[in-house]
Amino acid sequence: VFNILGYITTIVITRTVGPAVFGIFNLANTITNMTQIFSSAGLGQGLLRFVAFYKGRADIARLKGAIIFATRVSLFLSLLFAVVMFYLSDLIAVRFFSNPDVGLAIKILMISLPFLTLRELWLRSIQSLQIIKYQVYTQKIYQPAAKLISLVILFLLGLKLSGILAASIISALVGFLFAFYYLLKISPIHKKIPAPIYEKKEIINFSLPLSLTQFLDFIIFSINFLMLGYFKTTTDVGIYAVVAKVGGLVVLPLASFNNIFAPMISEFYSRNEMNKLEDLFKTVTKWIFTLSLPVFLIFILFAQPIMGIFGQSFVIGAVALIVFGAGELINAGTGSVGIILMMTGRPKINLLNSIALCVLNIILNYLLIPQYGIIGTAFATGLSIAIVNILRLAEVYYFLRIHPFRLNYLKPCIAGFLSFFLVYLVADKPSTVSTSTMVILSVLYIGLYVVFIFLFKLEKEDEYILKLIYQKLINFKNGISNTIYK
Repeated sequence: VFNILGYITTIVITRTVGPAVFGIFNLANTITNMTQIFSSAGLGQGLLRFVAFYKGRADIARLKGAIIFATRVSLFLSLLFAVVMFYLSDLIAVRFFSNPDVGLAIKILMISLPFLTLRELWLRSIQSLQIIKYQVYTQKIYQPAAKLISLVILFLLGLKLSGILAASIISALVGFLFAFYYLLKISPIHKKIPAPIYEKKEIINFSLPLSLTQFLDFIIFSINFLMLGYFKTTTDVGIYAVVAKVGGLVVLPLASFNNIFAPMISEFYSRNEMNKLEDLFKTVTKWIFTLSLPVFLIFILFAQPIMGIFGQSFVIGAVALIVFGAGELINAGTGSVGIILMMTGRPKINLLNSIALCVLNIILNYLLIPQYGIIGTAFATGLSIAIVNILRLAEVYYFLRIHPFRLNYLKPCIAGFLSFFLVYLVADKPSTVSTSTMVILSVLYIGLYVVFIFLFKLEKEDEYILKLIYQKLINFKNGISNTIYK
């Protein structure tokens, strides 16, 4: 649902305002997201570990203290950085991007900074309590739905860039309100007993390195927008923003499984149940790769028609989409290695990884963007993503002696490429097909892929996962039916 809403929103924006205005928004949004990392100070990631850790030990006092302390610090920092960036916005826009419209966009988006920071903090707390549905409802349904509805109304009123910015603020406010509501609903922070115990030093020592890690990870991904804006134009930024958004579909399964897997890692590790952790790591990684591979192969088949959905001006980003997607496939294929390092108490290792990759990404962008533009930045990002995850995979094995691979990893590979060649033969020239034909052929590809997967036979853990998914879908359907009835 989140991706359907997200891509509809992007299509509405790109077809209404074009790549240049979309590029201005993405530059301003990138600056806002970078500022959010500093205003959160890594406390969201810190809570993801400590709330789950205290929950596992039934230490309600310290659980409350962690959430309350992090909220106070993040509120103060978000207000401080919002004011600072408001005054620096014009300087940033003119000096780096030679476009004063970017400065105005930054000023407007800074209104949403406190909402974004606290929403992220509270959603991490909800995730740590392992009630994932409230995080999903808020972040994946309510917020993007609010943004899409707001955009449509504002565009109909004739607002373009200002409409996008206003819709972003409305979306952030909706997320903030729902995150606060659900946090109060499922956590004990509003109860007087027991009194909160604040482990301030321990939380800060853990969270601050994560803040720098988050910043460096952000730079690895987002430096492309900033350097494209510096060396090229806002049009290039707008096209690459679509490449990055569509390319993110490859790692959607990784993000989905990480939401559930992260707090479980902390619990298994705290109990020294390494065999369970390794078995879960292998099963989760196989499923992530099984779901990610067909998405990437569809990109190879239909990159031009896919980019054409956002407008003919975006078709030139087709090659960049394939290059970017290749790096994300390696990311998916290595599994939740970064999360494992973090949740087993090794944030400094992640920090070192991010420093090395940040430097590599900046160097590659500096060398490639001036000559190759969008394709150069896609290659720089894809290579950086691949290297950091292979490095993390080696580190997980070195520290924990576990890895995610089994021989049955070959099954999705064979199924994927068999389906690919069959659809390629049917399509004749996949790059020139219409949007409707592309959709039909993509459905055919997925159908063939699923058939081959089942022909190769499922293991017991695969059947278990499928039963869980089926049961979740039934529960979700019943929940929606009850909501409609009420």
